[in-house]
Amino acid sequence: MLEIMSLKFVWMALLVSFLVSIVSGVIGSIAVANKKVFVAGSVAHSAFGGVGLALFCGFSPTLGAMLFAILLALFLSWANRHYQDRLDSYMGAIWAFGMALGVVLIDFTPGYNSDISSYLFGSIIAVSDEEAQAIAVYDVILLCFVGVYYRQILGFLYDEAFCRVQGVGTMWLNRIIFVLIAIGVVMSMSVAGLILVLAILCIPAYIAQLFVRSLRAMMFIGFVLSLVFMWVGFFLAYWLNISPGACIVLLMCVGMLIALGCKYLLQKEV
Repeated sequence: MLEIMSLKFVWMALLVSFLVSIVSGVIGSIAVANKKVFVAGSVAHSAFGGVGLALFCGFSPTLGAMLFAILLALFLSWANRHYQDRLDSYMGAIWAFGMALGVVLIDFTPGYNSDISSYLFGSIIAVSDEEAQAIAVYDVILLCFVGVYYRQILGFLYDEAFCRVQGVGTMWLNRIIFVLIAIGVVMSMSVAGLILVLAILCIPAYIAQLFVRSLRAMMFIGFVLSLVFMWVGFFLAYWLNISPGACIVLLMCVGMLIALGCKYLLQKEV
């Protein structure tokens, strides 16, 4: 154990896990409370189109994924407002479009023969200092936004119609929340990739929602659970010599099953 703690990439992985756990606790709670989990899922998978575009044009895949995700998140925000009863269809189309576009553009990229699994499944041990700094900056912006507009967010999540009557600008709030979800998805790619990131964002928040009523408590418990799952999953993956991202997600799924069982037993006793 002492030997592994002397390695630089281990400390970087633990730091990134902490930073991504903040994203998971806050963004995950907003997505779960607002029943927009599959918005995060569709944005996550469609962001692969941005990765393909970036590789084809020769710039940063992370930047490409973020720009693509933000653009599609704004489209989903518009669809959510004007065609809410068909939002699931738009999400399904965007999900498939982004993945297909990414594959085609990578196929057309001259001389590109590298492994794309790091984008699909993540590589927490390969996160650069610049990427960690970007996640930290995003965390600060996210926490400041939630701290300043907590009451408006709370009202928007649970009673949008009432907020509109009270004069709260729900249109801009809806757009900002969708964009924050999109950026949070891309920032969390480093842990579990585009395919598994949905679990990282939403499972800890869902477990927290089973036992608390307050959105603030849900965010905090979601953060703590996410951090525990990530740290335990990382060391377990290192010990078993398996993929850290997949190991973390499997632990989260097991944790969710245990939480559901505990919730059932508690309700049965009552």
